[in-house]
Amino acid sequence: MREIQNIGGLDLRAKLLAMTPAELKVKQSQHLPHVWAALLDWGMRGASATIAVVADGTVSMYTSAGGGMIGAGQHKVIHMPAARFLKTVEAIVDSLPAATEAPLPKEGEAAVVALTYEGMRRGLVELRLLTPKDPLARAWVAGQDLITALRELQESLEKG
Repeated sequence: MREIQNIGGLDLRAKLLAMTPAELKVKQSQHLPHVWAALLDWGMRGASATIAVVADGTVSMYTSAGGGMIGAGQHKVIHMPAARFLKTVEAIVDSLPAATEAPLPKEGEAAVVALTYEGMRRGLVELRLLTPKDPLARAWVAGQDLITALRELQESLEKG
């Protein structure tokens, strides 16, 4: 894993959104028959952040400020929370409307983007209105669990 500093996290996000599963050699599986990648975007004051998980094990987190981390999926402690996030998005994919674009959310909003074999789906929610019954809440919680694991991994690697 390497930390990225000001290398254009949004460019990495845009590249993933423009890719196809064939380009990444990702194929449908029994556990992920629809979703080949998923993103959780959330807006903060003056910035945004994204976690991205691909069915091939790729896991990244980046910010609109240009920082983040790539290659986190190579660490075993990330496997379970990353897989849980992907499977959660797979479970709620039918509740996400089809989309042709995935703009970054505004401050106080979150978006779940599912890259499926049939195209992109995206759900947007104002975080203050998110309720436990909302399907996006499941993805938000799974995404937050992954973020926690990424932060813990980063701290452990910095300690050496």
